[in-house]
Amino acid sequence: MDVRHVLLSLLTLLAASFTETAYAQTTVPKRNRVEAQAIDSLRELARRSRSSRAGGDSIVSPTYSSLFFYPTFYMHPVNRAILLRPSADTCRSHEAKVTDRASQAWNWVYTHAPHLIREADAAADTTQATSSTAAADSVAEVKPELNLAAIVTDSLLEADAPPLTVAGGVEDLKVVPHRPNFWTLKASEVSLQFLQCYISSNWHKGGESNNSLQASAILEANYNNKQKITFDNKLEMKLGFQNTRGDDLHKYKTNSDMIRMTNKLGLRATSRWYYTAQLQSWTQFYPGYKSNDEKVYSDFMSPFETVFSIGMEYKLSVKNFNLTANISPLAFDYKYVDRLGLSTSFGLRENKHEKFEYGAANMTINYTWNMFKNVSWTGRIYYYTNYEKVQVEWENTINLTINRFLTTQLFLYPRFDDGATRQEGKSYFQFYQQLSLGFKASF
Repeated sequence: MDVRHVLLSLLTLLAASFTETAYAQTTVPKRNRVEAQAIDSLRELARRSRSSRAGGDSIVSPTYSSLFFYPTFYMHPVNRAILLRPSADTCRSHEAKVTDRASQAWNWVYTHAPHLIREADAAADTTQATSSTAAADSVAEVKPELNLAAIVTDSLLEADAPPLTVAGGVEDLKVVPHRPNFWTLKASEVSLQFLQCYISSNWHKGGESNNSLQASAILEANYNNKQKITFDNKLEMKLGFQNTRGDDLHKYKTNSDMIRMTNKLGLRATSRWYYTAQLQSWTQFYPGYKSNDEKVYSDFMSPFETVFSIGMEYKLSVKNFNLTANISPLAFDYKYVDRLGLSTSFGLRENKHEKFEYGAANMTINYTWNMFKNVSWTGRIYYYTNYEKVQVEWENTINLTINRFLTTQLFLYPRFDDGATRQEGKSYFQFYQQLSLGFKASF
């Protein structure tokens, strides 16, 4: 498998993210039909208003009021559906027939789109008895901003009138139907961290002065149609430099460097479980050195690694804690090293640029815990095995918020990888720790 195959896989996943957008852009006539149906509904409402004995605009009628309020769960429609049967009495009042239709509409919403309901009418019932008189006195003062009976002309209410369109002379209705936007764009954890340390030459414990600067950002583009399909995309970038007086070969060198892209396509199985296909890819920006050493230990595309996995994801969201756990019993791992001299350092054969493995297992857990008012803990646990070697990473970021823009971050990163070349006398266990103070914002 070469780089072209990897790029083809990436393009295939990215193409799925634009399917919904392309569909919306190529169905302009359908939007006109939706607009015409909305205007026709208003025309029918205006016709019934004029034929009503009470007169005036139907929107003011209490019969329609619940349909225009905040999405609420009312017991009245449910009780009517359970206790009452539809009546065939043609002598029933217009208001009674409309109430039945309104109850049917609310029951449809309760059964097909319960996530739209935000509150219940229990709170309103507690004050209904004491405020009924005041409400009756104030209802006459309510005036609609738009009176359909006054705007829609008699010719437009005739039975043989053609379907209303904007070109038909109803611009004054100002009907603008909006399609739902299932995409969410977010830029979070945009930060710039500074660290300065001065140690005098006669300091009793030794050490050396150093200055460091680190920038990081997380960009997200997530799709959720609120029914079955989700498509999450996250780009994480981090780059930091430091200079030390004891390093004569490098004016500055990196102390943190990461580019990581995660693409995840999900299909809802239950309320908290999803079938998922996930692609994780990562590399770095800049060559990595050690103090007073000319050797390059890592570089851009050295290594580059991507893991494609198929499995299931569990999502949990409680008051102050959010967690997603992606478990994949089947994974495919592709590793590429551009610098041939570093091939063996990252588990490849000598003088080989790439390596492909399949039949492995992968698990990725991401969590966020708002521990206290100004303290949060964000973490990522990554586990991968090809049943011969194991790679485990545990990233922990503890944020202590000072104010809206200033924060202190403690980053703890233990790592285990027995597939890399181990120096004599060294362990497969690695550890990275960083404490910084700086600017942070979210958009």
